[in-house]
Amino acid sequence: MHVSLRHGAIAGLAISSLLLLSACDGGSDSAKASGTKTKIAPPAPPTHISSKQAEQALVTGAELAEGWQREPDTIIDKKAAGAEEESLKGVRKACAPLAEILNSGRPDADHKATAQAVFYKKGEETNLAQDVSGYTRAQAVGLISGLRTAIKECGSFDGTMSGKKAKVKVTTLEVPKYGDESVGYAISITSDDMVMDFDMATVRSVGGITTLRNNYSDTGDRGKGAFNEGLAHAAEKLKAATAKTA
Repeated sequence: MHVSLRHGAIAGLAISSLLLLSACDGGSDSAKASGTKTKIAPPAPPTHISSKQAEQALVTGAELAEGWQREPDTIIDKKAAGAEEESLKGVRKACAPLAEILNSGRPDADHKATAQAVFYKKGEETNLAQDVSGYTRAQAVGLISGLRTAIKECGSFDGTMSGKKAKVKVTTLEVPKYGDESVGYAISITSDDMVMDFDMATVRSVGGITTLRNNYSDTGDRGKGAFNEGLAHAAEKLKAATAKTA
């Protein structure tokens, strides 16, 4: 019995050793398997649209009312076009967002991407223009807030254009709800014997902002149909362009 007990103890020790070895090997395989299952986090979405996406968000002549076409190599931004002297200047601080959008087509110069287009109808003095600019979401939200405040507080204000006094009047304009938010406004500028009238609308989707403006004449095509058609398409295209941004 003594011998049998010793034999059993030795056998038991051998079995225990094998189990321990097996457990160690299993742990090693488990670690390897765990290593192969490590997941790589997907890249963060971009914080603003690209220049290419801004260009793609511009409307086309075919998307406007019949007879409208894009004017080649023409932009809204007076400074970029070399016509800064025609800019509206000297306005009070609260009204600066309105002056900026009239002068450059966009609510702020600190954009991450931008694209612009101007459209005309043959034989008419009215023109339609669009800007698409990319900002971060927080920046864009702040810019629309500032624009709304300016529209509310600047029903009438003064400035200068081309060295002459200019009087500006601003009223709200009813537009459909587009994107994350949209705001409509009408602006009339009188300087000397010249009067300029604009129907305008600005739409934000995430960090993208598009502004459409109808610089209409008091004769001929008022441009209202093209403005409404263009705004609907502009909002839809901006939403698509910003869909994968943060």
